[in-house]
Amino acid sequence: MKNKYSDNKLAEEYDCIILTKPQSNLPVGSLGTLVSSYTRTDKPLYAEFTCADGTSAIAPLSLEDFRVLNTRNQNDLRLLLSFITHSRV
Repeated sequence: MKNKYSDNKLAEEYDCIILTKPQSNLPVGSLGTLVSSYTRTDKPLYAEFTCADGTSAIAPLSLEDFRVLNTRNQNDLRLLLSFITHSRV
């Protein structure tokens, strides 16, 4: 069954994602939020990431650069909870 957790073409704005390839000085494993999910062959997706120094960065992504985190999956939920509890606000 295709869904946004198995097919990035179905990802939506505000989905939490994890990078599977390094992008724009962000390492693999960086967590972010899609801010633009409009997909066409000539347009990338964009995601916002919080950097270690507290700044944010918006990076263009291709469909192969990330996966959507599933809050019903315990491993993904642990990643999100760890990020939230260790983030500086």
